[in-house]
Amino acid sequence: MKTYLILQHPGHNRVYYNLSGPLALAELKVASNRLTVASDSIEIVTIENIRYLSLATEDELTELDLELLSRLSFVFALFELEKIDERSFLKPILKKDYEYVDSKISSLLKYAGKTNELFTKMMINVGLLSSNFNFEDNIQLLDPVAGKGTTLYEGSIYGFNVTGIEIDPKSTQAIQLFFKKYLETERYKYSTEKKQVFGKSKGEATYTDQFEYAKNKIEFKSDHTRKSLNIITGSTLNTVDYVKNSYFNLIVGDLPYGVAHGNSLDKKSASITRNPAELLEASLPGWFKVLKKGGVVVIAWNAFVISRNRLSDLFVQHGFKVLTKSPYNEFEHMVDRSIKRDIVVAKKI
Repeated sequence: MKTYLILQHPGHNRVYYNLSGPLALAELKVASNRLTVASDSIEIVTIENIRYLSLATEDELTELDLELLSRLSFVFALFELEKIDERSFLKPILKKDYEYVDSKISSLLKYAGKTNELFTKMMINVGLLSSNFNFEDNIQLLDPVAGKGTTLYEGSIYGFNVTGIEIDPKSTQAIQLFFKKYLETERYKYSTEKKQVFGKSKGEATYTDQFEYAKNKIEFKSDHTRKSLNIITGSTLNTVDYVKNSYFNLIVGDLPYGVAHGNSLDKKSASITRNPAELLEASLPGWFKVLKKGGVVVIAWNAFVISRNRLSDLFVQHGFKVLTKSPYNEFEHMVDRSIKRDIVVAKKI
């Protein structure tokens, strides 16, 4: 029997760190199903007033296992617990390097209402580890409510090809300008193009700003190593008009909260609704069509506004299988007095 300890990421702010212990535990439980070795006890432990996540396995973790654990959102440092002469020692384990784009990209932007990037990373991990796909696959990720792009940047860190749909042109312009500046500063080889993806006339046209990029000229020439980021200025209600059916492996999004981040049901309307159920009811048919079989949708929302059961029912009504058993029902947490955030994980089977 082997015991491994994980020192949790500080989370960039004390509030997120304090509430993220159970979230990290739930993410680790999801990941344990993909390990090559059988895992036993998974729990939070405290050693010398320091909090760790403990993972007991029947055999030593393989290189593939370490690569998987290194990607988890909360993993700051890995250790193996060793006992010598009845004394316990922590043996450091080298984390695996997996980043295609430096992880600093998500923390560079600061704005009101931004979701903590570690939470976004957790959502991506939970989605992929619950799907029929692996990190090594050519992953296509969609954020259908992209905001200012945190999900897109987190997907780019993994080397995924990412697409965002966002109705606010100011937000899509901010993504386009920021990502272009980042690629230039970090000296990536890239090209950018604005394409019309929908609409017969100029007045009703919908456009995407498309980036293709790679670490160097050689990688840029190959379809296997060249990556893409696309941001569509349009409504998520029309997702199926913008992209091909069965195109995405993952759909990950953080639904707008309340009036400040209201849900718009009509691109031409200024009306705002607090209830994400209305947005989902109209959007889920299109999301289902563009998701591959075996793909997963992970959506975060404010549980004060609509119950988990009601949200789950919407997904089931539109053909998804909602994952409800532990640990999928262990992600609920308070953000502030008005926001109790939770996630729903739904699979296309």
